[in-house]
Amino acid sequence: MTISVEIINQLNDNYSYLISSNENNSGIIIDPAESNKILDVLKKKQLNLNYIFITHHHSDHTSGVAGLVKAYPEVKVFSPSKLNSISVNLISDGNTITTNLNEFEVIHTPGHTLDHIILCDQKNNLIFVGDVLFRLGCGRVFEGTLEQMHNSLTKLLNLSDKMLVYCGHEYTLNNIKFLEHIFKKNKILESAKKNIISDLSLNKRSIPFHLGDEKKYNPFLNQNCEMVLELRSENNYSDFEFFRYLREEKDSF
Repeated sequence: MTISVEIINQLNDNYSYLISSNENNSGIIIDPAESNKILDVLKKKQLNLNYIFITHHHSDHTSGVAGLVKAYPEVKVFSPSKLNSISVNLISDGNTITTNLNEFEVIHTPGHTLDHIILCDQKNNLIFVGDVLFRLGCGRVFEGTLEQMHNSLTKLLNLSDKMLVYCGHEYTLNNIKFLEHIFKKNKILESAKKNIISDLSLNKRSIPFHLGDEKKYNPFLNQNCEMVLELRSENNYSDFEFFRYLREEKDSF
């Protein structure tokens, strides 16, 4: 079955995702923040909402669930933690969820929140990462530890380069500004920036992006990418020490 992913803008800079196929009228929504916008898209496409998946409990990823459940009472909600007054199927690391469109592997990725998970569709090379990974960045550590976030990113680093990454926010331009502040004039960063500016000009967003590219350019994800080698060698950082340095600098940027 061939599936497609539609990006639905939410709030100021959030993204929710609709997975569907021309072969049936089923729909999957990931991380809904505003139900009305999503309901409009479902109606326009004449889709039924069969599944909602949540990556973590923050309200800007869950506040649209109630409105969707009200409109589609039979929808199945999958979440790593309980949601107020919503009946959910709790999911955790290692679970495999088979829908009538695809199959998701659940990977626990704490750090941003303790319950955070990512949804990996190996067959279609799709990964929905919530607020763990952003293009040229990563999520803030709110509930977990820096060690947990680093370990979670390492799990992503070990996945296929072919994975197309869908994240929770449009933070890319700010991430570029931060890396320019840290690495000054860096040819590798300048190359990545050109590609991103092209995507923004063409699509008005920098999402989705390939995981293989992030392994080349994103020092939060890969502390051994070429961009960072000079700075790392000057300070003799370990992988985690360098990640901690970057994350702490970004927090105060």
